[in-house]
Amino acid sequence: MAIKEPRKFVTTDQGHADVLNIPITTLYENDQALAAQLESIKTDPAGNDIASKAALDNHAANTDLHVTAAKQAVWNAAEGSAKKYTEQYAAPKAHTHLASDLPSASTQARGIVQLNTSTGSTATDQAATPSAVKVANDRANEAYNRADQAFTQAVDLKNKIVGAINGKFGGASPDMSSDQIAAVITNAPVKRFASGTFNGQSAQATSSANRVDMTVSVSLPFTVKRVFIRVVLADTQGTSTSRQVDAFVMTSNVFGDNQGAMGWRNNAVSIGYLEPPIQGFSVKLSGSKIDAYAGGTYIAKLSAWEWWAFE
Repeated sequence: MAIKEPRKFVTTDQGHADVLNIPITTLYENDQALAAQLESIKTDPAGNDIASKAALDNHAANTDLHVTAAKQAVWNAAEGSAKKYTEQYAAPKAHTHLASDLPSASTQARGIVQLNTSTGSTATDQAATPSAVKVANDRANEAYNRADQAFTQAVDLKNKIVGAINGKFGGASPDMSSDQIAAVITNAPVKRFASGTFNGQSAQATSSANRVDMTVSVSLPFTVKRVFIRVVLADTQGTSTSRQVDAFVMTSNVFGDNQGAMGWRNNAVSIGYLEPPIQGFSVKLSGSKIDAYAGGTYIAKLSAWEWWAFE
């Protein structure tokens, strides 16, 4: 629609005509401006921030942006199916199960687990309680403390052994291993020792006027250099005073280093020398004739008992 300019007033009184014509002119000018704006919108709606009819029609027809009746029907059907499935199959918040319906847990599968307070169980489908864990932890701490104490004692013992070795023959140090210390002891210069008994092996003089001799021997895996023997010289009377000598005698393979024993009224036992080299020892024991009280004469009997031999 074209905008027509309104007719102006023409009067003989120009002053009154201007009062009426000025608003008319302003309204006409405004109408023309609005008409120009409408044309601009028609030709360039986007430039005037106005959507065109075609754009509005395309937007309204876009089913990706708007829910159609068909889609709404599909959604309503899906919602109904979901509600029905939930009502039929979904468990309520508060419900129970039979124990047989629940699977047991294992190292390969999830499931229910029974608690166990045992610290020695080998079960693989049970779980330890905090009390069982505490017991195991306490025992582990106790074992650690004992091991630490044992280590301290072992170190102390090792130092004492090293000190004892060095006090005897040397060659040991605290930084050695146990095998090295054992080798030092094995290779140490040591003297062997043996002991035993003759169980009263004895000999008797042929008469009261004769002395009595006997030889005792022992086989050993080393050369003996010194021997101690307990001997008893008695008479055959068998009274309380018949035991004249009960003492230890000693001999060695060093000249002048043997010792006999003296008893009552000069009754005596002597021991001969060792004859090196020999594996073990063989020595001669001699007992004097019996010099009894008041001049009595009795037959001498010599017995050998315990012995000690040194390399």
